[in-house]
Amino acid sequence: MSSLNNELIRAIVKGDATTVEALLAQGADANTTGGVTPVGASNTALMWAAADGYLTIVKLLLARDADVNVKNMANYTALMYAAESNYRNIVSILLDRNATIHDRNHYGETVLMSISRHGETDIVQRLVAMGAEVNATNKIGNTALYLAAENSHPYTVKALINLGGEVNTENLGGWTPLMMASARGDLETMTILLEHGADFRPQNRWGGTALSEARNSFRSYEAAELLIKAGATE
Repeated sequence: MSSLNNELIRAIVKGDATTVEALLAQGADANTTGGVTPVGASNTALMWAAADGYLTIVKLLLARDADVNVKNMANYTALMYAAESNYRNIVSILLDRNATIHDRNHYGETVLMSISRHGETDIVQRLVAMGAEVNATNKIGNTALYLAAENSHPYTVKALINLGGEVNTENLGGWTPLMMASARGDLETMTILLEHGADFRPQNRWGGTALSEARNSFRSYEAAELLIKAGATE
């Protein structure tokens, strides 16, 4: 059986769904683990498939009752791998199987934070409906809303605000979502934040404000004008 299981892991890493299906039919364990490195050796078959975006293989493993909530030695689950790589279809199917959403990676980030970074608004809404904490912070104080703003996802920013996301949070560097959106010259996200009470007055640890960051952005004139119209001054 161990030989079958080893072959299963190898087939999954290669993305060979036909061989995976055949090995499972022969009795390979859908919950087997294996890999070269210590962390990899603690990865389940489902983790390997989720991490590499192999949706067909994920479905084959789930059909054989693969456990969605096993953690490897790095405290990762299959859902965490899929979310970080933005394999949204795999994320959805794992959520359908009641995958836990409250685990954190070594940066202190939740699945909601990972998905917000990628701008997957519908999944963000689903996660919050399932109980994900909207205003949780990672190790450097970033929220899901901040990460969405940092990566220029205005629709996700707006959804998070509507779901209770706080607009005026500051991370350990003193950066606010508005400051970050301003630095990116992201006019749409800036507008949404300002409409929902974002404060343009805070300074980060380097003395920067939303306005000073806007002046350094690639849309310096438009971004600065937007803040000045909102009341920002030098």
